[in-house]
Amino acid sequence: MWNKNKSLFLSRILTDVCAGLALIFAFFVPGGAEWYNYISEPIGILSDRNVTIPMIVVIYFCIAMAFCVLWSLHKLLNNIAGEKVFIPENTSCLRAISWACMLAGFSMAVLALWRAIFVFFAFLLIFFGLVMRVLKNVFENAVEIKSENDFTI
Repeated sequence: MWNKNKSLFLSRILTDVCAGLALIFAFFVPGGAEWYNYISEPIGILSDRNVTIPMIVVIYFCIAMAFCVLWSLHKLLNNIAGEKVFIPENTSCLRAISWACMLAGFSMAVLALWRAIFVFFAFLLIFFGLVMRVLKNVFENAVEIKSENDFTI
């Protein structure tokens, strides 16, 4: 039977797998960027220029943001496993996830100057960051309500 503990265990495993895949992916960024520059349709304000170097920089920045997200998820899952759900540290984790997604989205928007397709990825990342921001605000209010209830009893 599937239960809360198995779900948390699976989430932790998937977080670790994603971190490992991001680390492996980082080794292939330069070659992938050169290949993409060769095969891509040059549509964008700076489309007449080579996209390889800007793409490498942006993707490495996005990988750094991904590790920030994964670390925050790791802390969040550890707190939940320890029965510490509505605490300020979890709100901080959600805030960090939100900002990391937003920053990655803005970096993709910069990359869209070379190739317009990255506008789509920028939109997705910024939208996800916005959703996480709303969840952070809801969670922050829940932490405040729990704190007030704890003092009432």
